[in-house]
Amino acid sequence: MVRSRLPRRKRTYRFRFTPRTPRPCPCSQTPTHRPPLAHPSAPAQPISLEEFTNLVAEALDTLPQEIIEKLENVAVTVEEQASPDVLAEMGLTNPCELLGAYRGIPRPWRSMFAPLSDFPDKIEIYYWPIVRACPYPHEIKEIVRRVVVHEVGHHFGMSDQQLRALGY
Repeated sequence: MVRSRLPRRKRTYRFRFTPRTPRPCPCSQTPTHRPPLAHPSAPAQPISLEEFTNLVAEALDTLPQEIIEKLENVAVTVEEQASPDVLAEMGLTNPCELLGAYRGIPRPWRSMFAPLSDFPDKIEIYYWPIVRACPYPHEIKEIVRRVVVHEVGHHFGMSDQQLRALGY
């Protein structure tokens, strides 16, 4: 067929990006008021902090034994949300953007001649940002595992880009 005989369609242009109005993070409100969860179909009562802590312990138990043996000087804690100091260190302002943090010196950067620090390295997992990020309760367990593996990866010197390439 000759090109001139094809019917011509009118071209329509669509904008690829529609700007959204920013909404305040529910994590930054007063602690006495708990704002609604992120998704309308999310349960009215999220999992408790104790259940969340058990999920973090289960995620650590799924790690290979060789990895667990090398986590000798690492404390894993569950916090409500990131403190302003941690947010400032990470260059963030919104506490909902940070699901976990590794605070310490990664293993490859340590000297074998230097003694272990008086204080252990610390992996912090943040409760409210993870609970709000998951629209359904069954997703919380998978997100907790991914965050725990991500932060353990930082302990072993992996960058965010390397962890994203691995799916964490």
